[in-house]
Amino acid sequence: MRLFKRLDIFLLKQFCLLFAGTFFICLFIFLMQFLWKWVDEMIGKGLELSVLAQFFFYAAMTLVPLSLPLAVLLASLITFGNMGERLELLAMKAAGIPLVRILRPVLVFVLCVAAGSFYFQNVIGPKCSKQLAALTYSIRQKSPELEIPEGVFYNEIPGYNLFVERKDAERGMLYGVMIYNQGSSFDDTQVVLADSGRLQSTADQKYLRLTLYDGQRFRNMQNTGSAMDHATVPYMRETFKSEVDLIPFDNTLNLLDASLFDNNAQTKNLKQLARGIDSLKAHLDTVGREQYEQYSYGFLTRTRLDGRQDSAQLVEKARTSTLEFDTVLAHLTDQERARVVRLATERVQSGETQTEMLKESSRYTNRLLRVHKFERHKKFTLSLACIIFFFIGAPLGAIIRKGGLGVPVVVSVIIFIFYYIVNASGEKLCKSGTWDTTFGAWLSTMVLAPIGAWLTWKSNQDSVVFNIEAYQQFVKRILKRIGL
Repeated sequence: MRLFKRLDIFLLKQFCLLFAGTFFICLFIFLMQFLWKWVDEMIGKGLELSVLAQFFFYAAMTLVPLSLPLAVLLASLITFGNMGERLELLAMKAAGIPLVRILRPVLVFVLCVAAGSFYFQNVIGPKCSKQLAALTYSIRQKSPELEIPEGVFYNEIPGYNLFVERKDAERGMLYGVMIYNQGSSFDDTQVVLADSGRLQSTADQKYLRLTLYDGQRFRNMQNTGSAMDHATVPYMRETFKSEVDLIPFDNTLNLLDASLFDNNAQTKNLKQLARGIDSLKAHLDTVGREQYEQYSYGFLTRTRLDGRQDSAQLVEKARTSTLEFDTVLAHLTDQERARVVRLATERVQSGETQTEMLKESSRYTNRLLRVHKFERHKKFTLSLACIIFFFIGAPLGAIIRKGGLGVPVVVSVIIFIFYYIVNASGEKLCKSGTWDTTFGAWLSTMVLAPIGAWLTWKSNQDSVVFNIEAYQQFVKRILKRIGL
């Protein structure tokens, strides 16, 4: 009995040390990938070290659940690969200790890791995601000259709509500039067209210096002068070679309140996700009932006809009967018939517009509902992935019998890329509505769990899985049977 206790301690020491190292390596890799995505948003913004430290901290916290499964896989492969290469597994099996018993102490530790991952995703992760969302949005609002997209109107500068055809990031130049500046009222609107320009922040970070080259300014003049002036001078046109405008804009980093992102699915725990799903379902049901009630009756039931009592009676009768449209229309005069057709046309056009609006609203709400459902499933699947990767990595390391950072790293990367592709495909398809949310969220688990069970069974039976000669002999037997 004492031997088993020492064996458990020996196995845990081997695994825990490697797990700690691989976890920080995996977290660093994912953090660098995340930073690479945001590096263009951060360069040249003059961010303080405290802001950068918060950004890296919250980003690292949100990446912890994704790093844990890969760390478990890599640590399992290296640990049991080293033990297989040093013939320690062979000695344990020769002493009558089955592989399942060897895996037991490490499995207990991995179960604790999975439980910790679930707690982290449900309690700590949403808070960090909320803070990270507020921080990234605040960073985007700083130095807006770096955020102006090409070919799209940009309205993040108060009072201005800015369109840029092309940008030169290295020189900081904007080409094909079009600016809509709405002043105190609609009559004070200005339109500026310029061949090129440059937008920079002033030294005190209180203004934006907009320098335009080779352009024209058009200004609405209908808010000044007399009626005669309106007829003769509807607007003012000004041509310039170079012009500098100062736009009031506080360019200091003002952190937004994180509570503004409470509605994001990534910032909610299980209870909040459940409430959000119920609210979205209730909203969809309400919209559906309103739309059904709106189109339950024909347009005749909503039209009041003046003049003839029998026409009004026919319309009233149409509410509660299946009277045919032609019968009702035949009892109307030409004037009433024209009015009915006009009102019907207006109602059809209005109904078509309202239906399109309801369609877009329902589509957005349905997507938001699917995102909430996926995030709820994700908290369980990422935690369960730690256990599945252990049952893949540990028996695979015992079969390969190669330690170090060579073969185990290559195998881990291949397995994790396969898992990531399957998981990302399921996420995309279920969020788009192509697949059921539950199926898309659990697809990676359904694919990898049988692989882990099969590898564990093969390793426990001491079966040779990666023997190339055995597969060659199997293929030769198949080809011989079919006569090739």
